[in-house]
Amino acid sequence: MDSNSIISQIYEASTNELDWVSLRKTLFEYLDAEAGTFRFRDADGRSANVFQTSEPGEDQYSRYYLHIDPVRSAISKMKPTPAGTETVVFVDEVVDLGLYRRSEFYQDFARLNGREHMLIGLIGDGDHTIMSFFREGRAFGANEREALAHLLPHVRRGLQLRRKMYRSELQSRLTYAAFEAVPGNALVVDGDCNVLFANASAMKFLARHGLPITMSRAAAGGGTRLVVERGEGARFKQIVQNAAQGGSGGAMRVEFDAPERDRIGQLAVFASPLTELGASPSFTTPVLILINELSQPRSAPACVFSELFGLSAAEGAVAAALLGGQTAEVVARDRDVSLDTVRTQIRTVLRKTDAANLRDFERIGALLGTFTH
Repeated sequence: MDSNSIISQIYEASTNELDWVSLRKTLFEYLDAEAGTFRFRDADGRSANVFQTSEPGEDQYSRYYLHIDPVRSAISKMKPTPAGTETVVFVDEVVDLGLYRRSEFYQDFARLNGREHMLIGLIGDGDHTIMSFFREGRAFGANEREALAHLLPHVRRGLQLRRKMYRSELQSRLTYAAFEAVPGNALVVDGDCNVLFANASAMKFLARHGLPITMSRAAAGGGTRLVVERGEGARFKQIVQNAAQGGSGGAMRVEFDAPERDRIGQLAVFASPLTELGASPSFTTPVLILINELSQPRSAPACVFSELFGLSAAEGAVAAALLGGQTAEVVARDRDVSLDTVRTQIRTVLRKTDAANLRDFERIGALLGTFTH
């Protein structure tokens, strides 16, 4: 069997393009082994024997014999080899063979599971990861040692690649989740306003009819662009390009007709560079776009005031109602309580939120509103 083909399968298994059981069969045939184990700690912290994930012997080993395995214990105590150095040993080079054959591990487990002769590959990492092969009757020889030694550097690099891919995928998922959790409408664009990402809130908001900001689909295969209309487009492109080219970006206000409210609608648009994503020389810095509707201020729900400031349910409801624009008289009528009761509750709200007056409380409420959906 061609070793280059096996090396390709090692990398395919490390990147989940090939299952480990298929690789196990290939390696057993290549090394003329009857069984084997490959237990390593994955990037998510979990450890498993990928050669024998569901066999009865593996369950026994994991529950008990792993902890009294004299071979693994001896390997863990060996002087660490230089980083990136792989070693192949026979079992009698690691432990005293006489003591090993008399041990509980050998008598009750290894002998019954065909582990009379072992070929052990030490990967050379901080976890003392090993890849072991077993057979009965015939000891492994120099040819098998040399063949495994040729493969081990690729096993080590495959595991490194696996961990790197896991971290990259995890970072991507966390970034996606973070953008989805951003209160309000968040998008990421490039210097030409091509949309790289838009959270669900932005997708829903920009689908509204009559807004001066839209996501416009270009010609086939051209992707989607964020477009500002009604004379403000040039200013928007300017602040986006500024952010994409290393500047601080900027902010702008865009007005639009809002007949359902009988007033002029207003959008606040902020553009900031995402420098932490690390633009390469071939690409401009991605730009974060936040869009907030000023003409429809967002108020935090009553429970937020209760949780943050220790307000009672009634006091929290009064606080939320005041930020919604209601007067004390309207709140008293709607809650079917006296005006004196509501005024007492308002004084309590101001005291517990440490607000100097109602205007100061409105400032606090507006700030909380930006962090709630």
